[in-house]
Amino acid sequence: MKRLISIFLAILIVFSLTSCNTKISKRPDKMIVYASFYPLYDLTKKIAGDKVVVQNIIPPGVEPHDWEPTTRHVADIERASVVIYLGLGMDSWINKVETSVSGPKFINVSTGINAIKVGNALNPHVWLSPKESLILAKNIKNALSENDKKNKKYYESNYENLVKTLKQLDNEYTTKLKNTKTKTFVVYHSAFDYIARDYGLNQVSIVGMSEEAEASPAKIAEVIKLIKDENIKYIFTEPLTSPKPIQSIANETGAKVLPLNTIEGLTKDEMDKGYDHIKLMQQNLDNLQKALN
Repeated sequence: MKRLISIFLAILIVFSLTSCNTKISKRPDKMIVYASFYPLYDLTKKIAGDKVVVQNIIPPGVEPHDWEPTTRHVADIERASVVIYLGLGMDSWINKVETSVSGPKFINVSTGINAIKVGNALNPHVWLSPKESLILAKNIKNALSENDKKNKKYYESNYENLVKTLKQLDNEYTTKLKNTKTKTFVVYHSAFDYIARDYGLNQVSIVGMSEEAEASPAKIAEVIKLIKDENIKYIFTEPLTSPKPIQSIANETGAKVLPLNTIEGLTKDEMDKGYDHIKLMQQNLDNLQKALN
């Protein structure tokens, strides 16, 4: 009987150790980082590589300005070590999430950016300019390095490669937009202020910073006159919105419509084509150059 009991206890010990090892192996061995919306997600992925599980909070193809997280989103974010967000009024819902969870560290990556103020609000669309994206990338790299010190050199290496790409793109923007025939471009909402400021252009928008705003007849008439007076050949529309005023203005003036991407989130078509933040900034440059020449 004693021998049977000893064998039984030995089996129990082995089973317990196996069970513990199984539980330990199921624990995540990588830092989990959530990014508030697509551009930050993409930059973080490029720096984090395979050392971090990076999640995008806002689903693909969703316009992020008025998005609100569900209870499920909040529960998922609780698992993160770090939450990277932009601030500047873009992801205003982040404050609600931060007060609802206790695990993650929340890091604002727009620190150091000279934000453009429009009335009482800040224009958040900094990621559209390569110059401002360089600042975002540096802040993201610092956030990863400070919270996962063992992989700091890895993040530094990936960051340096990203900096080379962004600086090359910045140089292309500077060179290709420097001597265009015209400097004025027409868009639906004023998402492209940083491109205009950083590369010496003049953005004319039909509405302000919100795509949801209604275009006034007076403003539409003003833009039509401008297009005719300055002989503007192209005007721009955006993938995640389809403002009818742009098409109406095109019909009235004979101007052609080109896309200018706000890169707030990828459409299904863009995902299928393998586009990313860098590729879409390059596409924006190509279309700006075409329109301004």
